[in-house]
Amino acid sequence: FGKGASISPASAGARRLEASPRARDGAAMSTERHEVIVIGSGIGGLVAALTCARAGRSVLLLEAGKQFGGYTNPFSRRHFHFDPGIHYVGQAGPGGSFRHLLDRLGLPHVGFKELDPDGFDHYVFPDYDVKNCVGLDRFRDRLAADFPSERKGLDRFFQLLRDTDYALSKARRVKGLKDAAQLLGRSTGVLRWSRATLKACLDHHFDDVRLKAALAGPCGDLGLPPARMSALMHLGLLTHYATGAYFPAGGSGGIRDAFVEALEAEGTTLRRNARVEAILTEGGRATGVRLADGSTHAADAVISNVQATTTFDMVEGAELGRRFTKKVEKVEQSLGSFVVFLGVDGDLETSHIGSTNVWNYSSTDIDQVFADAASGDFRKNGAFFLTVPTRKDPDGELAPPGMQTVEIVALTPGQPWEKWFAGNTMRRGEEYAALKDEIGDFYVEQAEKHLPGLREHVVLREVATPATNHSYTLAPEGNIYGPAHTPAQTIPFRFKTKAPVEGLYLCGASVIGAGIVPCASSGRAAGKAVLAERTPRPSIQAAPLEPATR
Repeated sequence: FGKGASISPASAGARRLEASPRARDGAAMSTERHEVIVIGSGIGGLVAALTCARAGRSVLLLEAGKQFGGYTNPFSRRHFHFDPGIHYVGQAGPGGSFRHLLDRLGLPHVGFKELDPDGFDHYVFPDYDVKNCVGLDRFRDRLAADFPSERKGLDRFFQLLRDTDYALSKARRVKGLKDAAQLLGRSTGVLRWSRATLKACLDHHFDDVRLKAALAGPCGDLGLPPARMSALMHLGLLTHYATGAYFPAGGSGGIRDAFVEALEAEGTTLRRNARVEAILTEGGRATGVRLADGSTHAADAVISNVQATTTFDMVEGAELGRRFTKKVEKVEQSLGSFVVFLGVDGDLETSHIGSTNVWNYSSTDIDQVFADAASGDFRKNGAFFLTVPTRKDPDGELAPPGMQTVEIVALTPGQPWEKWFAGNTMRRGEEYAALKDEIGDFYVEQAEKHLPGLREHVVLREVATPATNHSYTLAPEGNIYGPAHTPAQTIPFRFKTKAPVEGLYLCGASVIGAGIVPCASSGRAAGKAVLAERTPRPSIQAAPLEPATR
């Protein structure tokens, strides 16, 4: 999945990409036609664009922001580099699905550092703590040693995890009745929980509240408590990291830069500061886009990496249908986040944390913890995610020599922050600045239970909020996970790659789910769907489109 956080509070990337002849700011007057237009340069859009470009299609990649990359865009302050959207990634080691995707796209040089295999996640509660480790059997046995009376339930639950992993990995490769029968035979238990909540699944298998809390520990990766989280999504999350957790070498900028450089080498046209205002259609088919500056750009296919609700709000001249429109209107968005980015001196002792992620909970009642977070009052929220990126990648030049970086992430609703959504990111007024300072003080103090003396070692601090998320990704309500991962908004009820408008395709968090790997996989699926579609290709010198009637 890839732990998501908040987008950068700075406009400058840690490794700023200079504009090249094909990476231009704004939108030139459209006198050419592209075969594919990709809206948004988050990981899904980058993968979709490169999939099409590698197949020889002419691609135009449009980014509304100042830098490419979406949540993979790093930022820097006084030579401290922060990765707001990636804290760890699964399936990035040898044989992993993400490693395979990168290799297939011709990016074998994108490297990763493995987090501590004996404990990449540390779930800390007032009266219990445990580390998640590589290997489902190892984690099961670790829990069984602490809860021997729950051994039978643990055996059944971890068999369910193995069956889930098998079903998710084989579902797209079914060929013929034999494969289908084999898949169905091992998926009965998985299907049973496909419409259930995580709480229902845990309550069925276990009695001890501490054990249930431990297994629900990483639910912050998808931003919902057990009583509302899709059991299937959480089962998939646990199996996702079972073979290892990884951090990109050099930070997220290494991933982003590799994609941008590959796209430029393929002749892709990349444009920053190019906000799409409308997706144009003719005869029920997507035919191009209109930008905020009024220019139009034609294409045979349009792929949107923008969240689905925003994408369909941009469609002009095509009927989506009453049933589908109702689905769009009823979408529940996920929560937003606070992120406290810290530059600290080298004297702060962080070796006991190392490359492990710390999940701090004020109670084993995670549903109540999330209710406190959803209240909008950060003072009630004792739950947060703590990480020391310079321990994950000591050689990545993420901090000046002798310095370190620390990040603290907490969830919050976006609605209380909407009054600042339209403001300039660096000029939102004294009230906003004072509130960010108060939030920073609160979470730094909370983090001292894991990093004693943290306050005395801070040399730099930045705080991002849901307003920051909205500014840099245009995410509805400043959310960070796309549509909430409830049973009613999980596959097959999430949005499909192929939109109900011919020639329009979706990728990103609205399709498979949130996180770097699901979003990248959705981009690959969207790119392959475009390549599979056979459409007449108009002359490359076709005239620009006129704005359509909504």
